[in-house]
Amino acid sequence: MRKDFLVVLALASHLGACLCLGGCEGDDPGTEPGTEPGPGPGTGTGTEVQAGKVTGVVQDTQGRPIAGAKVRIENDFGYYDVTTDANGRYVSPSLVLGGFKAIAWADVNYQGKSYKLRMGMPNPADYDFFDSKQGAVRNFRWQLSGRIPDRVADGSTGYFGGTLESLNGTGSIYDARMDAGDTVNLTLKPTAPLIDGSTGQTLTRSFTIRSGNDTYYALDIPVGVYEVTAERVTPSGAREQILVGSFSRQGTSATVSFEPSSAYSYESGLRSTSLYLVLNR
Repeated sequence: MRKDFLVVLALASHLGACLCLGGCEGDDPGTEPGTEPGPGPGTGTGTEVQAGKVTGVVQDTQGRPIAGAKVRIENDFGYYDVTTDANGRYVSPSLVLGGFKAIAWADVNYQGKSYKLRMGMPNPADYDFFDSKQGAVRNFRWQLSGRIPDRVADGSTGYFGGTLESLNGTGSIYDARMDAGDTVNLTLKPTAPLIDGSTGQTLTRSFTIRSGNDTYYALDIPVGVYEVTAERVTPSGAREQILVGSFSRQGTSATVSFEPSSAYSYESGLRSTSLYLVLNR
């Protein structure tokens, strides 16, 4: 086993690969790994199968190329990082023998914040490992929402879109909390273009109160700026507007957006946003 590992280590070093022993599968793949240049203009389409390599393109939500996107080709022993050229294309260096998978991120500026967003892939099977000896094509496209097939949907994780965490009351205003069995309907109206420049749609999310201390998740919301309002529906069908906002201040509406995570992540690259809900008493 040690001999095999040393052979892999020596080959990876020779090819300029980045070794991240025991750390390639964590939630933070690292912020400053080594990189290899992309294929450069005039070196082919970047999408044909090449034995011993992985090639592909990275595109935005409209199918336009994303230059400078980061593509990582990894397995349990190490990884190679490459960047896309002006046409959104990339070609990996020659890979050591074995199984690899590809992941990509793009840096996006929005509302004065810098995001490192996980890119999607056209088919669920593209997220699986491929045989480096045969080579593979792995294309990427920016997704504003949808499941991330290689991540577990657990609470607020596992989606390309953002998560709005709603809390029943503020922890101190007990008489303003909703009761178990109440339904909460949230309405999110975009007030600015979405992160990709497109026009957002008004969204609705609903959940049923289980207890006073639970957190409720509105999942997979395309990154944007939203005006949020909420109503309570009791088991008897009575409806009333409820107040929304931060822990210290609530009103009839609140403006919410989604913060970027601080480093490249195998998740969406977004932090959850908290919203406190209280009865209008």
